[in-house]
Amino acid sequence: MTTPLLETTGLTRHFLANADPFGQKTVLKAVDGVDIRLQEGETLGIAGESGCGKSTAGRLMTRLLEPTGGTVRFRGTDIATLKGQALLAFRRQVQMIFQDPFSSLNPRMRVGEIIGEPLNIHNLAGRSDYRNRVLQLMERVGIDAAMYNRYPHEFSGGQRQRIGIARALAVSPRLIIADEPVSALDLSIQAQIINLLQELKRDLSLSYVFIAHDLSVVRHMSDRVAIMYLGKIVETGSRDAVFDRLLHPYTEALLSAIPNAEPGRQPHRLALRGDLPSPYDPPSGCPFHTRCPYAEARCATEPPPLEEKEPGHHAACHFSDKLFRSEFIVDKPGRI
Repeated sequence: MTTPLLETTGLTRHFLANADPFGQKTVLKAVDGVDIRLQEGETLGIAGESGCGKSTAGRLMTRLLEPTGGTVRFRGTDIATLKGQALLAFRRQVQMIFQDPFSSLNPRMRVGEIIGEPLNIHNLAGRSDYRNRVLQLMERVGIDAAMYNRYPHEFSGGQRQRIGIARALAVSPRLIIADEPVSALDLSIQAQIINLLQELKRDLSLSYVFIAHDLSVVRHMSDRVAIMYLGKIVETGSRDAVFDRLLHPYTEALLSAIPNAEPGRQPHRLALRGDLPSPYDPPSGCPFHTRCPYAEARCATEPPPLEEKEPGHHAACHFSDKLFRSEFIVDKPGRI
């Protein structure tokens, strides 16, 4: 088997935080034992509700945060061991596109400086060709060269995200972690940015970790999908396996919430009980059992392992076979 471009094993990030007004410290388990693999040229979509830990996982993969436990390996090398020039080389190969195009750009820098800053950090352009390299990047992402000396506040949200993409491309990375890159944009602008990202992947042979809460966008962008809930991966597999042959009730609930534009084809909603539990005090057993309409007594005490239910298709549910493969599922309430 070929070495994955990116692989996490038991990846964990816990934060100490004040849980009450009296200063009592508690542990927030933002990412709690995440295992993923990304091959060269793939797009892995990570999806889940807000607060599930997907953005924290993305920052751990770029070493913007240090893990509490577990490892992140890039081309077989544990990135926690990298220092000096080796760490600088890693940062050149792995770049990030941030969710908020308003706060991710320095308001005191001109656009040409923002896009060109990575060229200076990595010594990739001399004084003579610096401007030309920046202009080429601007043209590549659809920013007019006449805007070279403008400041971020003079651009729309979609244009700012294009600037962020150009900045990420400046060092010719192999992997881009895209953290909710379209969630802050209007729908029509979202489509333009998604098309741009797909075009760049094809033309530059990029790999993506694409983080989003919108499953329609994840399905459009991804080759493989990982579904997160309360800091854990609850289902992962190929895009078609996860969307067409789902094996976890949480995935079912997420997919049943996607609007269908076809008249008469609206699916039944799988109603979840209660609210998302606090990551300060996650439920015992299966983390999803407090909201799962199919939960049984076993679910409250026994955490289900993330197991391979089909070739390449993993799920963390005690009753995947019973719920999603049984001949009786046709009449089960809430089925998509």
